[in-house]
Amino acid sequence: MDSGTYESDEDGVLCFRPVVPRLPALEDVHDAVDDALRRLREFDRLLGEWPQPGSIGRLFARLDAVHSSGAEGSTTTFTDLMEFETSARVATDLDDAESVAACADAFEAEADSVGDLLAVTLRMHRRLFERARNRMISLEAGRWKSRRNATPDQEARGGYFYYTRPRSVPAAMQEWSGFTMAADPRVPEILRQALSHWMFEQIHPVADGNGRIGRLLVPLGLKIKGSLKNACAFFGEAVHEDQQLYVEALKATRISGDPTAWSRLFMALISRTAERNIGRIDALHDLERKWRDATTSFRLDSMVHRLVRLALTRPAFTIHDAVREIGGTFASVNAAADSLAAAGILTIPSRAKRNRIFVAEEVLAIFDRFRADPLR
Repeated sequence: MDSGTYESDEDGVLCFRPVVPRLPALEDVHDAVDDALRRLREFDRLLGEWPQPGSIGRLFARLDAVHSSGAEGSTTTFTDLMEFETSARVATDLDDAESVAACADAFEAEADSVGDLLAVTLRMHRRLFERARNRMISLEAGRWKSRRNATPDQEARGGYFYYTRPRSVPAAMQEWSGFTMAADPRVPEILRQALSHWMFEQIHPVADGNGRIGRLLVPLGLKIKGSLKNACAFFGEAVHEDQQLYVEALKATRISGDPTAWSRLFMALISRTAERNIGRIDALHDLERKWRDATTSFRLDSMVHRLVRLALTRPAFTIHDAVREIGGTFASVNAAADSLAAAGILTIPSRAKRNRIFVAEEVLAIFDRFRADPLR
């Protein structure tokens, strides 16, 4: 096969090992590449212009973690994650929310990485699974897989397609890293990352979490290589929407050896997600102006204005969280939160009198397409 070879493992099971993918003809993909790059660069620029770029970028990274995990079966919404990450630690499904939070934390911890992508991959895997309740899973955290992994495929022998056999993973990942980190001015970097992602997903180098880790490596790779200032080339949301199309395109490329259709789909997924995120930043700016107009009666240096700025980038928090983030006393922050609740800027979904969660519903509405009843 042009895309790779099949190798027998110790049990005689045929496992696929991809070769470094060939490049599609640039004239067949340049329009899709240009469109994705245009939207990505605009999103990157807008992130950098936000007064607190790190805090706003954190919101978008968490949104991507929610959707990328959703594509793997998670049911935690963006709102669920925001509430789980407060000091109250509430969630309908605590284990699921913790898994999504671990995905977001793994990405955030590597957002400023500048080195070896192989080490980055294993560190992200460790952060994802080191606290897993399943002892077998936690012991594998941060290591290449020790057992073969597979996915159902009715067209494959025995009804399963087997990824790269464990003993070939170290060498296969060295080839992947060499290809991913290579530099050639004739090859658009985003196109290289599209092919790198395909190769990573065919190897499936770790025991679990390959889809999430593989999708997180794309924004990290583009930032590490200097194509973007922020690690913001997200596409988990689009994959969540079109998961079957995404899976089928990965498979079709493996069968045909032709990466053209995959490259165009990848660019479309990147472009769609970036366009939506640009709209979200615009909506946040509009909301900031609206809140500013609604709080003109308070002094500019008041705790109310400090709390408004926090709510834009942390739309669910307890008073303890806010004190830790913006300072002040519990009493002063609590009074400011009550003032914002009276103004309709914050709501209190939980009716508990102690450790109340304050929620900025309008921010959550910008990010959460699966928003539950805010008055629950």
